[in-house]
Amino acid sequence: MGGIERVTRVVGNNFKTVGGLKRKSSEAMIVPYRRRNIWKGAIRSENGWVEKDYGSSPLLPRFYGRICLHWEAVALKRLKGIEGVPVYLGKPTRNSIRMTRVPGTPLDKMKRGELTEVCFQRLRGVIHHIHSRGVAHGDLHMRNILIRGEKPSVIDFSTAYVRGRLPLLDKQFFRFFAFLDFVYLHKVEKEFFGKGTPPRMFYLFRLIKGIK
Repeated sequence: MGGIERVTRVVGNNFKTVGGLKRKSSEAMIVPYRRRNIWKGAIRSENGWVEKDYGSSPLLPRFYGRICLHWEAVALKRLKGIEGVPVYLGKPTRNSIRMTRVPGTPLDKMKRGELTEVCFQRLRGVIHHIHSRGVAHGDLHMRNILIRGEKPSVIDFSTAYVRGRLPLLDKQFFRFFAFLDFVYLHKVEKEFFGKGTPPRMFYLFRLIKGIK
């Protein structure tokens, strides 16, 4: 399972061949994806939990991974009790972190019409709740949003910003990361519903990034 990068739900009760192995399709089943690059940790899932591990990574990615795991642990502890966010379960090693597995289909695997307005508004509510705890995700692309029925969840807080990390620039950093969250939400709304009001400074942000 060392090559697994992300977990997604598979519906059904029949057996299906995945990666040459025959496994029973269920909500407990995981579908492996190869790591996109060496800077991503390996992920495995068992008995309702997910473990992200940089132990087998090269030296520099492993060092970077330890920093990301620390940030993720701090964020998940701050977000304890919020529905739609994994629950922090500890760090088995200094190179790994464990959290509850959140079932659902990644939003980038869904088509227009499969995400309801109700679910999108609940997703917006989850983001506002996360921000109210002093955490901004900052990397809320569609692979990090899971949908199960009408319930949205947000995963992968490894690059999240938590209030208090940089005291001198804390307010500015938090605002920027929170702004990025709203940029991603706007992208989701445009993708699935063809509408949406962009956040303030959105077009200036796109201009600076060189996005048409």
